[in-house]
Amino acid sequence: MKNYPIRTMWIVFCVFAGAALFFACAQTAGQEQKSAPSPKLERYEDKAIGFSIEYDAERLSMDPGPVGPFVFRRQSAEGMPSVGITTGPYPPGTALEDTADLIASSLPRMIPGCIVHQVNHQQLIRLMDNTRANYFELDWNIGGNEIIAAFVTAKMNDSLIVFGATDNQDESMENLTAIVKSLRLDVEVDEAALKAKGFGKDGKFVRTNSPAFTLEYPKEFQNRRLLANQIFRAGIPQGSPSISIAISSFAAGEDIDEQLKALAEGYANALQTVGSDIKIISQNPIETYKEFDAYEIQIVWRYRGQFSLTTVVHLIAKEDKAIQLAGHTTYGIDELTDIFKTINLRP
Repeated sequence: MKNYPIRTMWIVFCVFAGAALFFACAQTAGQEQKSAPSPKLERYEDKAIGFSIEYDAERLSMDPGPVGPFVFRRQSAEGMPSVGITTGPYPPGTALEDTADLIASSLPRMIPGCIVHQVNHQQLIRLMDNTRANYFELDWNIGGNEIIAAFVTAKMNDSLIVFGATDNQDESMENLTAIVKSLRLDVEVDEAALKAKGFGKDGKFVRTNSPAFTLEYPKEFQNRRLLANQIFRAGIPQGSPSISIAISSFAAGEDIDEQLKALAEGYANALQTVGSDIKIISQNPIETYKEFDAYEIQIVWRYRGQFSLTTVVHLIAKEDKAIQLAGHTTYGIDELTDIFKTINLRP
């Protein structure tokens, strides 16, 4: 988007917004029996991003699914303990050791009723692969439940990766520490794994996981840092136009058309976090993608009261998910919809 100032608080929100959902499980988790000492840890690798971790896979058997910036989440059947990893743009001008206070100060704004008592044992460490990282612990309260958490944060290229583990207060901090310190950033990135989640280069985006599709976009577009739950984001260096892609899951048994409409309106509402004067120009089902149900919404708005933008979003139903194609421009929307129409839903 044209000349967008990247502000630290918005970056912090994009990186940590999912933490509100991740840690909100503490509100409903009761005081469970203590974890067995020294749990057997199992290693998980993500070859699309290039990291690996160890966690108690037997106990943390529930996968809540991807939310916001989370790339990995696991929790016990009771909700606690739980672990999660987020990635997002590295906050400009922030020293690695300051990420502890950054996270601690952001949590009360993200989680209603959250109180962070204190940050403990903050220290710069070396991970098992010799990566420089920041380790710290939190004592905090959510909805009257006293919680403990261990974190490591590390810079990976231009991204901040955050690995957190949390449990009830009377459980073992030692176990949480062992989990988060297992983070390694030396996993070789696999192009097939990249394409499985979605990868764009030289004007072509490819996703091989369900829902699989390809999309062509102008070669002069440059990849940009992902925000929230995006799997791809690119635009011209000057800012506008730009496009992004995200994937959402449908609720089983509910009307697909109504869910597409709700997702479109949800996108418009989300713009209120970074913009004003938001007006929906049009919204309706479209038949652009033949046998695939789809919905379009057009929005005009002002980014932080400074730049007037037009946004068009196409939501396409394929299998049990919605493909969200969003574009922003200061010009006409045809340049965006022409890109959307290059999508191949049967690659």
